[in-house]
Amino acid sequence: MTDYTLLTDGMSELIGTAGVLFVVAVLAFVYIAVIIFINVVKYKNKVDHKGDDFLLPEVSYFLERGKRDKQEDAFYISSMPDYPDNGLIACVSDGMGGLPDGEVVSKFTVQTIKEHYPLDFDDPDAVGALIKDISDKVYDKYNLGSGATLVMVHIKDNFMHFYSLGDSNIILLRDNRAILLNQKQNYVSAIIQKFAEGNMTTRDAYLDNRARGLINFVGNYDCKVLKTSKPMRIYDDDIIIVCSDGVTDTIPLDKLKKYVQPQTSARTSAERLKYAVRNKKLRRQDNYTGIVIKMERSFI
Repeated sequence: MTDYTLLTDGMSELIGTAGVLFVVAVLAFVYIAVIIFINVVKYKNKVDHKGDDFLLPEVSYFLERGKRDKQEDAFYISSMPDYPDNGLIACVSDGMGGLPDGEVVSKFTVQTIKEHYPLDFDDPDAVGALIKDISDKVYDKYNLGSGATLVMVHIKDNFMHFYSLGDSNIILLRDNRAILLNQKQNYVSAIIQKFAEGNMTTRDAYLDNRARGLINFVGNYDCKVLKTSKPMRIYDDDIIIVCSDGVTDTIPLDKLKKYVQPQTSARTSAERLKYAVRNKKLRRQDNYTGIVIKMERSFI
């Protein structure tokens, strides 16, 4: 048993001060822990009242230059700490090859979206108007002399909106199936639709010299933004890939599940997909950029 009467006055004061500091530190830790817990529970309750699981996105990306002289792809991923309140934005823009300043247009596109974050999840028309305004500004500067594609997803509270211009890709992997969510806005899609409406074979559409030409893109005046009018539900183990066509031109849609799987992390899937494209060693490999988003149940 310690006899504190044997301690000097100075030592007693030090012990008292140390005790006070210890209590303050414990109270500060408890306060921070409670604030974090309250914020998590608020978000969880907002999701739970819909009868949904509490899902969080795990995100990874790759950006690689193919056989082109320069990298014309650009991308943007919003900050994860902002996810509970403002959702996740992930977008890829692919500068149009063969035209000058493709990399300038793609960077301008994603930078403008970044500057306008947070975007209103509940107003896809306003987001579509922002994308249209970006396209009009590019048109004003280049008058169809340059352009880029854009694919973007906005995920919030277990739901997703998507937006698209051009022929880049938004892909959903669910139940061991890969589904292309956005229609490519190129001539082959328009020709296929025309042929199908006339009960004609669509084979010739792919042989048409105009097939890969874009009918909509960032830089087209009064562009038609492909977008969701209502958000789509996403589930645990859903994987969303947002990528330039340099990925899917090399790895077909039905082969993606070989590299991107729900039992692996988003980072591992992104690395596998990147090396799969690289190892093909295509003579005319386009630049390839991809964002892999894996939805997973929170531990809370």
